[in-house]
Formats: sequence, structure tokens, C-alpha cells
Amino acid sequence: MSFQPLVERPWLRQGAAVELPAHWCQLPPLLTLRRRWLHWLADQPSGQWLLHQPDPLQFTAALLALWDSGRIAVLPADDRPETLQAIAAELDGQLPTSLPPNALEWDELEPKQLPPLEPQAIALALYTSGSTGQPLRLSKRFDQLDSELAVHAELWPLAGAAVIAQVSHQHIYGLLAGVLHPLCAGVPFCGRDALYPEVLAARLSEAQNAALAAVVVSSPAPLSRLPAHIDWAAAGTPLRLFSSGAPLQLEHAAQAERLLQAPVLEIYGSTETGGIASRQQTQSAVWHALPGVDWQVAGDTLLLHSAFLEQPALGWQQADRVAAQANGFVLLGRGDRVAKVAGKRVSLEQIEQRLGQLPEVTAVRCVDPGRADGRLGVVVALRADALPQGHAARRALTERLRTLLADQLERVALPRYWRFVEQLPSNAQGKLDRALIARLFADLDDDRLPRWLGEQWQDAEHCCQHYEVPERLIYLRGHFNGFALVPGVVMIQWALQAAEQSFGALGQFQRLERLKFQTMLRPGMRFQLTLARKPDAVTFTLESAAGRHCTATARFLAAADVPA
Repeated sequence: MSFQPLVERPWLRQGAAVELPAHWCQLPPLLTLRRRWLHWLADQPSGQWLLHQPDPLQFTAALLALWDSGRIAVLPADDRPETLQAIAAELDGQLPTSLPPNALEWDELEPKQLPPLEPQAIALALYTSGSTGQPLRLSKRFDQLDSELAVHAELWPLAGAAVIAQVSHQHIYGLLAGVLHPLCAGVPFCGRDALYPEVLAARLSEAQNAALAAVVVSSPAPLSRLPAHIDWAAAGTPLRLFSSGAPLQLEHAAQAERLLQAPVLEIYGSTETGGIASRQQTQSAVWHALPGVDWQVAGDTLLLHSAFLEQPALGWQQADRVAAQANGFVLLGRGDRVAKVAGKRVSLEQIEQRLGQLPEVTAVRCVDPGRADGRLGVVVALRADALPQGHAARRALTERLRTLLADQLERVALPRYWRFVEQLPSNAQGKLDRALIARLFADLDDDRLPRWLGEQWQDAEHCCQHYEVPERLIYLRGHFNGFALVPGVVMIQWALQAAEQSFGALGQFQRLERLKFQTMLRPGMRFQLTLARKPDAVTFTLESAAGRHCTATARFLAAADVPA
């Protein structure tokens, strides 16, 4: 099918479904769900509605129903309950995560008349990631979205393709490249669990079996973790891979191209600007502006004009520093990453560069944890052999790093809060966003929590959470005087809380099986919590460099089986 802009409602054109599994989004099931949402919305207030739905099919159907009923979709930056509650309080409604049971009985005939989708009308509102400050709300009109989608269609047409998204559609890049472009091109798309390498391989194989060329919409985090043991050639060679949301290291771009035998195209942009430029890093480090994007270097940053902007005539001053090159530019880092600490201006990038010179440091991010004292926090990724495993090692490392910075910062401006991780945590866009920053420093405000240091997912049912035992943990008081230990019941509590946070609602707790306590867990110790989800249970193991501390299987009764 040919490309059609959103204002022409490409989802209403006739098209037969390709033979693909049900987790692929195609027009027939999409339109069925959309009609049910339209019927549900008929009795609801108009205006702005909060939409958060991880499943691409459910999300897209609800989004189209909002548009076809003259409403505005508001997409949150993250799925934390406090975030959703705060945003919903300012809107006209919040879509439920699923349609009510009687939706299947509703009339599924197409409404006789739909309001026009005016180019200047607001289509949706969404939030910046908060990676460089508090998340900001921005509105996008239909003409902004259509202008950018037309450029995607010109540069990267999707005829005969199928799109596999490894990033969230709740953010602008994943929404445009992973949902709206395939929707406007009339091709199948999927997402959700394709983040895991084994699932990605399965999706590539499904596209190949349907004689479709796969296009992968990804980000630095999943591309950096592509394993070599998977037979990618047998799965099928994609047409191209996209990466956006954060800088992609050259070695990871080269590895992805080598494994998947397809070009990795990076898109540079932001929520505020939309797409700005693209490049294939293995060919050149220079970024080339997208068609219709006019740019110039003002000072040492980009001044932009494009139809993707909220106010194209006014232009936009991008915060990233650049240097002009023939036919493009190279990025030199952020120009606005300056914090004021105790009245002193502190360059966050300068701190990162100084710490990053150490051979054991693999990545650094200096952040504002949002503390009342205004002091800075630093998240430092270290080689595995350099990670502190206990209180004394952590204290010595912190003092060494503070001393390293003392020659360029006044003492009051030195970072106060330190987190040492195996790798920088990132969201589906590859960013250390405000939600992750809050999670890294949450123990400062709640002395019942372990200090979270990141997570690794093997697949949707298996993950490993990394923690430290804070020295100020409330459960250490009196347990025991002179030789503090984390109580066994607290380890169990942490495991169950982490399981629910990782997998969602677990059901009604029934019992613990095969519970064993083996090694003492003490203040300052770094530990891993391995979780495995089963239909009616979660198995967990808590261990550290000192050995295994606790292991058990927790049994649950599913909500449907709980007696009334």
C-alpha cells in the first residue's frame, strides 16, 4: 500500500491481513478493537484522555478511537502509579487498561460520520524523558506528525515490509517509527516483548516466512546486548535497523550490523524537535539533516527550523553542542548541563569527563536526584572487578573519586550521592530518565528499601535485580547491636515486592516453599536478586560475592481463583 497521512485516516482503507501470528498488528483486528473503544467512549466526556497501554494493538486501537471521536491522547513519560495519578487528575479521563467484558457484545458497525482530522488540531500530548531535568509536557498537531511521517516515508519506505519495535510507543520516536509510519503505510507492526533477543529472532523469522522485509526500530540498549550465539542468519536478514533515544557506541553499531547483516541507521532528535538528522555511524560520524530541516550553528549549538516544530517560524535552539562539517555536523555533547549547587555553577559534563578518565570506569552520569539539599548524585558504571562488594570498599572508592574531583570543585559542590552499577540503567529509549533516577536514589527517602542499582532481563519471565544494603536501613536497628544483619523476613519482603514490581500483580499470596537461609546479609553488601515467574509462583534467589543468602518459591492464587 502507498503512504497516506494521518489526516486521511489510513486505517479506514481496505486491506487484507497477511498470514502472521496474532501479536502482529494488522488492520482487521485493529479496526475491531477501535470500534469497541469508540462505543465505550460515546458515553464519556470529551477532551483530553490519558492513554497508557504497553500492548501495541490495544494502544493503537485506543489512540485511533480517541482521534476518531475528536479527543486528544495524552501519553505519560513512565508507568509509575504516582505519575499516572498526577497526570490523570488534570485531564478529562483515563482510558482503562482493557475494555469492559461486555465490549464484545457491542455493535461493531462503523460510525456513520466521523469528525474531520484538521491538520492544525492537537493530536496528542506527551512528555520529555526527564533525562536532563523534570519531564515537560508538549503538544503535537496532526500537521507536525504528518510532516515528519512523510519524511520517514520518503527516506525509508515500508512497501512490502513489517516493522518490529523494541522501544516504547509512549515516546515520540517509538510512536512515529514503530506505530504511525507502518500504520500510514498499511504494513504489519509489532512490539512489546521484541526487546528480548530470542523474541526478536522469532519475529524476524515470522516476517521472513510471510515474505516481508523486516524493519527493526531499536535503541542503544537492546542493540548493545545482541548475543552472538543466536543464528541470526536463519532468523532472516532485516531491511534496516533504526536506533534513537541516546548515543549509540560505534562498536555496538558495528556489532549489530555484523550479526544482522543490515545497516544501523541512527536518528538524532528530541521530543521537542522531532527528528533532526540521521547517519550510518559505521560509514561516517557526520549527521545529515533530514529533508525540510534547516539548521545553522549559532555559537556552538544548533539553531533549527522545520515543520516538525510546534512553532516552525520561531525556530528552536538545541542544547547540544555541534561542529559543522561538510554536508552536516558532529555532536560534541550537551551545552546546558550546568547545575547550581550552594550558589556555585557546576558543569555536570566536566564531572563526567573527569571520572570517565579512570580505566575502571565504563560510563558516568551526573544527575540531580531532586534532594532538598540541592547536592548532586553520580551514577558510575564500573568494570565487574572494580565494583565495591561491601561497606569498606564502597567508602574507599567514594573518597577516592571525591578527591579526584576536589581539584576542580569546591568541597560544597562535590557530588554527595554515589551509585556504582554494572551498566547505566536505561529505559526502552536507551535513556537514564527521571523515573530511573528516582528509583536509583529512592532509598534516601525511604529507609525500608534496599538500594536499587539496575536490572537485567533474560526474557519476560526471568530477571535479575541488583541492590546494595544501605547502612541506614531501619531494619538493622537492634538486629543486632554491634553486628548488624538484615533479618530473613526482610529479605523475603524485598523479594516479593521486587517480583510484583517486575511482573505486575501476582495474585493472593498462599505460602512459601523450600525456604532456605544460608549466609548473613550485612550493611553495605552488594547483592543480586534473581526472579523467575511461573503461572502460580515466583522463585527467588538472593546472593552476593559472599554466597547465597536466601532462596524460596512463593505460591500465589490467581485473582480469578480467589473465593468471592
